[in-house]
Amino acid sequence: MQKMTMGWTLVLSAVVALAACEPVGPEVETNDVTADVAKADALIDAGADTGAKPDVAIVDTATDVSPADADAADAAADATPSADTAPDAADVPDAVADVAPDAALDADVASDISDVSDISDVSDGFVVLPTSATNIDVVGLSWSCTDVAWQAPTCAPGTTMSPALLPGYHVDLPNAITYADVPPSSGTHRPVWGVWGEYEFLPEQRWLHNLEHGGIAFLYHPCAPPALIEALRAVALAKPADATGPFRWVMTPYPGLPSAIALVSWGHVYEASCVEPAELQTFIADHYRKAPEDEPYPGSYKELWLGNWP
Repeated sequence: MQKMTMGWTLVLSAVVALAACEPVGPEVETNDVTADVAKADALIDAGADTGAKPDVAIVDTATDVSPADADAADAAADATPSADTAPDAADVPDAVADVAPDAALDADVASDISDVSDISDVSDGFVVLPTSATNIDVVGLSWSCTDVAWQAPTCAPGTTMSPALLPGYHVDLPNAITYADVPPSSGTHRPVWGVWGEYEFLPEQRWLHNLEHGGIAFLYHPCAPPALIEALRAVALAKPADATGPFRWVMTPYPGLPSAIALVSWGHVYEASCVEPAELQTFIADHYRKAPEDEPYPGSYKELWLGNWP
């Protein structure tokens, strides 16, 4: 019994001494003291019958290494990033690609989609403004002949002008847009452009966007005689389709037009007192689809649209 008591005294003294001397680092592995004491008991029991002095050194039961060795291994591991936590260089380009903007995005189409305040109602995919009274681009305008004394001047060669180009910003309703040139050939306009074809009336704020997409506007004075209007329409209808699709044209009366007819492309205006097909064809050949955005997409604005008779 005295031998056993002395043995317990030695074991507990050793445990206390080792615990007091154990180094404390920034990340200390905590040993299971209960398991260590149980292991010491087993060693004592094993040596009780032989009188041998049991080895009571406390070990790390998880790794079978001493606390000092375990701490050293931990410090080395902390200093070296593991393969699991190190960034995968191959994944970095993917992450950049996922957040980078799509360079192929059509900025104009994105702008048109976002400008929903310009749309009052949609019917069959086309924009329909409820009444002209809500469309400030036509309020107060008359596209009928109000000057019964007006007559087309004597037929003479037309003239082509190229006014200074203005930026084509988009401005929503109900904000007003006005122009210094009559008719304008560039400048601020509405986000939603007109369906290709002929209109009872299409405001300049709309057809300017058609011109920006490479189209041609066929304009005539509201008092122009029916024969002149028919001749102008015939030129538009005679144009064949090309690789991008049908000929892009809009036709409308234009109140205040200083000539009988006019053809307008982005940045260019042809004015004449009569329809000379050869001159009109030359203007179209020189300026059709030569605009900032060569886009064949059909427009969405359809108020007072008459058709396109393809």
